[in-house]
Amino acid sequence: MSQMAENLRGFLARVESAKHKASEDPLGKEFQEIKNRAAAFRQDSNYSSEAGGCPENLKKNRYKDILPYDQTRVPVTLLADEAGSDYINASFIQGVDKQPRYIATQGPLSHTVVDFWRMIWQYNVKVIVMACREVEQGKKKCERYWPLDQETLQYGAFTVSTVSKDIVNAEVVFRNLRVMYQEEVRDLVHFQYIAWPDRGIPDSYSCFLEMIQMVRQQQDELKAPMCVHCSAGCGRTGVICTVEYIQCLLHKQRVPSNFSIFEVVMEMRRQRPSAVQTREQYDFLYHAITEMFEKQLKEHYYENLKENKAPFYDDALALTHPNRSHTPTRRKDIRLRVSLPPPQSDMSNTYAVVNKKSATQGLPPGSKTLETRGPASSHVQYDNVRPRSSPATPVDQLYSTVVPKSTRTSTCLTTPSNPAPISSSYSLAGNPTPPETASVAYSQVNAPSAGKLTVPSFNHLKGDNKRVQTNAYAVVSDSHDDSFDYEFVADASKGRMPTNISGIGFNCRIGKPKGPRDPPAEWSR
Repeated sequence: MSQMAENLRGFLARVESAKHKASEDPLGKEFQEIKNRAAAFRQDSNYSSEAGGCPENLKKNRYKDILPYDQTRVPVTLLADEAGSDYINASFIQGVDKQPRYIATQGPLSHTVVDFWRMIWQYNVKVIVMACREVEQGKKKCERYWPLDQETLQYGAFTVSTVSKDIVNAEVVFRNLRVMYQEEVRDLVHFQYIAWPDRGIPDSYSCFLEMIQMVRQQQDELKAPMCVHCSAGCGRTGVICTVEYIQCLLHKQRVPSNFSIFEVVMEMRRQRPSAVQTREQYDFLYHAITEMFEKQLKEHYYENLKENKAPFYDDALALTHPNRSHTPTRRKDIRLRVSLPPPQSDMSNTYAVVNKKSATQGLPPGSKTLETRGPASSHVQYDNVRPRSSPATPVDQLYSTVVPKSTRTSTCLTTPSNPAPISSSYSLAGNPTPPETASVAYSQVNAPSAGKLTVPSFNHLKGDNKRVQTNAYAVVSDSHDDSFDYEFVADASKGRMPTNISGIGFNCRIGKPKGPRDPPAEWSR
């Protein structure tokens, strides 16, 4: 690829040099030389057009001055007896491998549509490229040889249907066609460039090059040739064949150091008369190839970056000290590094006490570890984190009043102990996706018996540690206890607790009155 890149740069340098000689018009001189050499072909016996000039075949030509050479014309022998002749205005053009890769032909006439499908079927064509509209500037340029959307038409012995149609861009229409002949069915693709005026140039290079790229991908390494046509099958057809030919050179990395568009166009004209017909089309050809080569060089540059030819190190100082023993680390090998604060003699209450255990000790379920690169320990465990001002409360004592959820009936979702991370398509690239957390599960509280009542436990609110255990329920006695400042209220009208409690069965009121109170003054009225 490096040698071909140099060849591409050499060609671009020659084109840039020619721009500074605009007064001399080098492209105009080149195209005039192409026309002069092509005119000499008519005097050469190796370039005859007798078949196209026969009286029985003259009506099959759209233009009388555009006739295929006998040496490169496409004979159609399929159903030749019924057609009366094997002639069609079409020419073979060789590809990079010196094998027929293109069939350059005129747009079918109303009485040559069957001949067109005979040629397509006989040479097993899979790709058709059309570079014109059916009607341009009020003149019929090509007969429509395919049916409209979701239709089926009969052309002689061939049944053609349009399977689908897509708009590739503002200038290209893509169709899938299906052809049946004698119970055999074949599928082929059809490209139509709709923004290319007759004897003119396309409106943009990008849409045109995009179509050429798709054509090459569809054709790939098929041995059968592709069919390219416009109205006459020479000007626009020659441009498409030339650009696709040069793109194949790029794909196969066979662009020579002395690459010349002039020589490629001359080779096209030796096989199809008037290929690349106008000076404007020749200028367009130069611009399209220049853009194609520049794009290829950009892709080659980024490929070199992907091959690690540009260093990316996390330790740039290692590059300036070749004698250092430190080996630079690639970015993809960098791990998370944690710098723990040095131990201090007097820490404020803001810091937490961390119990650190070695990796050899067993880890309880649910403990979190953080991988470090220090030699002393490979795991740091954080458990029992508490403020220094509060006393250490054993875990068993803190949760001694909790009724296990397995003993209660619950219809809500519970949060797993080790939730798996849930990926999201909307997460930012490079940021870890936080694990999905379920809401706090509230278990259903069953109605207690007459002697026992289950109420929330708030005893742990009396200490400095103001943690709230929202789903812990304590079992308390129904007898009066002054240390418990809550009153059970079930039926306010009767002032007593019924023996049969329904629903939750209790309510809580803060601040139990210590004795009877007088009714409000308004009641005495």
